[in-house]
Amino acid sequence: MSNLVTRYVVQMVVVMIVFLGLFSISAFTVEAASLVLSPSTGVYTTNSTFTVRVAVNTDGKPVNAAEGTLTFNPRELSVVSVNRTGSIFNLWVTEPTFSNSAGTINFSGGLPAGYTGGSGTIMNITFRATGAGTARASFTNGSVLANDGKGTNILSAMNGGNYTIQAPAATPLAEVIEYVAPANTPAAPKIISATHKDATLWYNNREAVVSWSLPTDIVAVRTLLDTNPTTIPTKVYDDPIKTLTLADLPEGVSYFHVQFKNTDGWGKVTHYRLAIDTERPTSINITQSVDVDRSNPDQTLLVKTVDATSAVKRFKIKVDAAEPFEYLDTNASDTIPLPALEPGYHTIVVEAFDEAGNSIIGTYAVTIEAFDKPLFTEYPAEINSQVIPVIKGTTRPNATVEITLTRIGAESMRYVVQASLSGEFVFIPEGRFSTGVYELVAIATDQFGAKSTVSEAIRIAVQESGFIRIGSLIVNILSVMIPLIILLVSLLLGIWYLVLYARRFRGQVNVESTEALSILRREFTELQTMLSYQERILANSKKTKKLTTAENAFIEAIGAALLTSQQKVEKEITDITALTTKNNK
Repeated sequence: MSNLVTRYVVQMVVVMIVFLGLFSISAFTVEAASLVLSPSTGVYTTNSTFTVRVAVNTDGKPVNAAEGTLTFNPRELSVVSVNRTGSIFNLWVTEPTFSNSAGTINFSGGLPAGYTGGSGTIMNITFRATGAGTARASFTNGSVLANDGKGTNILSAMNGGNYTIQAPAATPLAEVIEYVAPANTPAAPKIISATHKDATLWYNNREAVVSWSLPTDIVAVRTLLDTNPTTIPTKVYDDPIKTLTLADLPEGVSYFHVQFKNTDGWGKVTHYRLAIDTERPTSINITQSVDVDRSNPDQTLLVKTVDATSAVKRFKIKVDAAEPFEYLDTNASDTIPLPALEPGYHTIVVEAFDEAGNSIIGTYAVTIEAFDKPLFTEYPAEINSQVIPVIKGTTRPNATVEITLTRIGAESMRYVVQASLSGEFVFIPEGRFSTGVYELVAIATDQFGAKSTVSEAIRIAVQESGFIRIGSLIVNILSVMIPLIILLVSLLLGIWYLVLYARRFRGQVNVESTEALSILRREFTELQTMLSYQERILANSKKTKKLTTAENAFIEAIGAALLTSQQKVEKEITDITALTTKNNK
């Protein structure tokens, strides 16, 4: 029996050891997460604003969601704004909301891909200190879900904040009395920073590197970072250091305090200002006054920006497609004057920068209206070139009128005249107009720089005077008639010459044809005579003194041919002679 009991006890011990081992392993492997406010402390005056960051520390374990509720006393704090700019979450089951009457702030967001980090921003809360005392902002519930596919809540701590709210001094603050160092103690350290070089400026870098030179007699250094500009540091480095990296600096103005110690004690303190603003302005609203004159080219924008930490003074403005220009609102007037704008629609892009260089962009559109176009009231429709015209019109009082005069087919000329108090203007051109058609248009600019639309075009015809026109007409007619008369006379002379030539030619032809007929008859007669003579010679050469029949026939044929040829040629010559004789008649 005792053996059984002993065995049972041993088994139970083994089971407990195994259980405790598994529990221990589980306890060491589960990583905790926490919700925190940063900064968790601070000193502020009544009616001032300050920003705290709600963050999650995952302690190295991936998370994909977090939710929670913050409470505060509405008599001590009120929420100015809640924004999730720079948040690690991009999906929100419940958008960050707040109720100043109930004193609550709620949020519920997530990131499907998961987040792992030391201090991931969930959202930023801007509080206004409403009452003096110690104000507390606390998490009343919350959860942080692991990115393990099961949604395990690994939240282990919720760290709120305690903030001291001081009433503003009723009278101007007296000069702060600094810590008085004993004699022969070290002088105030000279702090330099490679990341935050100018202590008067704002930076969007939350990690500052500060350093100082160590005199040879320094035996210890003490430092502190808080929001009080005159705090005596308390963190002691018995092994003196000469550089320090300050990570995760809070939003707003903090002070880094450094003090040296030698064998005679602690010396003077140096307070180095660190102004941090990593968030861009939360909003920008661009408007204009309700009674703005839309016809005035000089427009002014009313630009309201909200930045919980540093002031917004620098702006970059781009009008339409022009190059952007910068404007510094040094007087905090919330106004930006624009360059003179032409009539029409204009798009303005305004980028507002806080003192740390964070920016937000807003757009605005404005339409500049043109006033009524000038009207020509008196002008001649037609003049001669010896007359200088007088042209009158009306527009806005005291406006400057630019008149464009164009001779059709030539270059334009521009003239500027001034309208009177009643809005009338008179234009008298310089010198006379040459002949042609002239076109005039006008555009007016009032004393404030506003422009009108272009007037209706008028036309003036310029001609020569009456006598000159008649003379020109006569000259034009004679310039046509004289060549015609000369041409006609030339034509008649040519015809007369041809007639004389033809008559002389016909006389010569008649004489020549008569002579040709006489010569023809004479020559053919001589041929007949020669033929008879040759016939006798041939007959005398024969013994019988007679020609043969063939020879007689041959001679007769030649005689007949000569006679026929003579008759034909005589006939042609007679016809030519008869033709020339008929034409002469």
